[in-house]
Amino acid sequence: MSEEWKHASWVSTLGKWAWLIGIVSGVIDILIVLPSLMLLASLPYGIGMAIGYPIWWIIAGILVILISFVIIRPKFSNKCANKDWDGLCNWVIPLGSIKFPWMLFWGIVVEVLGYGWGGFAIIIPALVLIFAGPKPYEWKAVK
Repeated sequence: MSEEWKHASWVSTLGKWAWLIGIVSGVIDILIVLPSLMLLASLPYGIGMAIGYPIWWIIAGILVILISFVIIRPKFSNKCANKDWDGLCNWVIPLGSIKFPWMLFWGIVVEVLGYGWGGFAIIIPALVLIFAGPKPYEWKAVK
């Protein structure tokens, strides 16, 4: 696979920083909710039971931070930085006869948990690599 292709420069740059963007997304999610969490905790019992939503947002923020550091950085961002397109295209989930890309899976997970923007730095490079990469992505598993 050719190391340089039409989108290599910006895909490499965005993917290289995707793990940090995910961490920032998780931290912002946590910081946005803390004031409402403190307000709800100070309300009388019963009213303060609505506290579940802010707690979930904090848990999701922590999960995004962990996923970004433990999975995205070594498995996606480092490969983007090194322009290891083969490594990214071969990082797959075998689902019967389909090879689903892990990078797209984790991008969707970070996007859902990050409430709207944390996963875009993973999803956009992943989609470009899959649909406009240096060679066609092979969706079918070879048996």
